[in-house]
Amino acid sequence: MMRLITLTTVWLSMMAGAILGLGTASAAAAGAFYLRPHDRVVFYGDSITEQRYYPVAVQTFVRTRFPDLKVRFVDSGVGGDTVRGGWAGPIDQRLKRDVLPFHPTVVTIMLGMNDGGYRPFNAVVLQRYLQGYVHIIQWLRAHLPGVRLVLIEPSPFDDYSGPVRRRGLGTYNQMLIRMGRAVAQLAARYHALCVNFNAPLVKVIQQVRRINPALAPRIIPKRVHPGATAQMVMAQLLLQAWNAPALVSSVEIRAGSAPTVTRAVNTRVGDLTFARGALSWTQTDRDLPYPMMTLHARHAPQFPPVLWWNRKTHKPGNWPGPTQNLSYTNPLAALVLHLTHAYQVLDQQRLRVSGLPAGNYELQINAQSIGRFTAAKLAAGINLARYNTPMMARARHVMTLVWQQTQYRFRAWRRHQLPALGFGYKAKRAAPAALARALAIARVMYRQCRRMDAAQYAAAQPRPDRYRLTRIATP
Repeated sequence: MMRLITLTTVWLSMMAGAILGLGTASAAAAGAFYLRPHDRVVFYGDSITEQRYYPVAVQTFVRTRFPDLKVRFVDSGVGGDTVRGGWAGPIDQRLKRDVLPFHPTVVTIMLGMNDGGYRPFNAVVLQRYLQGYVHIIQWLRAHLPGVRLVLIEPSPFDDYSGPVRRRGLGTYNQMLIRMGRAVAQLAARYHALCVNFNAPLVKVIQQVRRINPALAPRIIPKRVHPGATAQMVMAQLLLQAWNAPALVSSVEIRAGSAPTVTRAVNTRVGDLTFARGALSWTQTDRDLPYPMMTLHARHAPQFPPVLWWNRKTHKPGNWPGPTQNLSYTNPLAALVLHLTHAYQVLDQQRLRVSGLPAGNYELQINAQSIGRFTAAKLAAGINLARYNTPMMARARHVMTLVWQQTQYRFRAWRRHQLPALGFGYKAKRAAPAALARALAIARVMYRQCRRMDAAQYAAAQPRPDRYRLTRIATP
């Protein structure tokens, strides 16, 4: 039987539960990275998870920062879902079909946007939401012993980027905030990790509105579904709750006629020479930097296509993610990354060269010009993760491979498995022979999807890069 939770219980323990929920997240952040070798992660949720941006960003980070962790990821978000399920089936069927077969050791849950009914606070609606959420937790714990649950408070409804359109007893996001507080209490009660997407995204919207009001509505277009840049923030919040390391590598070199490496963290530095006025060395970082998905993307669709037409091969293919144009900087992404200190908390690939004579220097990596810097700037240190380096190019390739895998999973699931089972717009359950064929195709595609992990691991493996620092004439 599903254990009921009453509103009285909720509100009496509100403050204690909130403190415990924060303590749970802090405890996780105080230790090692949350994910373990060979973990299997399922992202479970509604259309906001179905958008696939924050799951892809999280998977890309793990692949680039932990190339040997061997973690598997699956996105099982379905638009319109609630704690009781939705068009893809009632909750028990959803969990049995879209979570259990992947044998997850970690399940993230983000539900609530549809549960609140897009209305001001309603105690009965909140009670129903809590009862359904408790059922999900208990079902997962019963069928997946030892599973680690990450409960995510509902992301915000945008009542902040412009004039509020409704009047009455508060705005819809106030309802979502109350639901989020209840989720935090459930996390404390069931010893799960809790992550708050709502308050940080609201803060970002408010900050962007003060700086550039025209950009603020693009954070959550049409107020419900966070855009790809907002979902990068969501990924950052989840990774921070998982104690994701900021450091890619850190190298410090003392220049001179006999240069020396004074610091090398998470990397190997060799063949350090000074000849013909140039300082050069070989550096092999153990990890790759984290590519910021929309920083160089002009457009990212609200919902990535399940089936995509490849113009080069003239055949259906897997959407490779937002097109990267390195000559373009997305103003919203740049501003949001600055406001959330994304590089500081997730992407530090530090290089510091001291002892150089005053002047200007060009840095090349693998004969590719990275930029020009003064001796003072190099002595203070630069973050290579902010530049278009060969290492970042490899990281973007990993991100493309992650997108291809995620899209392939959705094709198997949404174009073969679910329609054959009778789920979807105007879908009918297939006749036995057709059903068997469709499910066989889906199984083959799932096996191929799992094999795609290997290409991501291979692309993220350490490689040596040749650095060259040359003094240039002042213009």
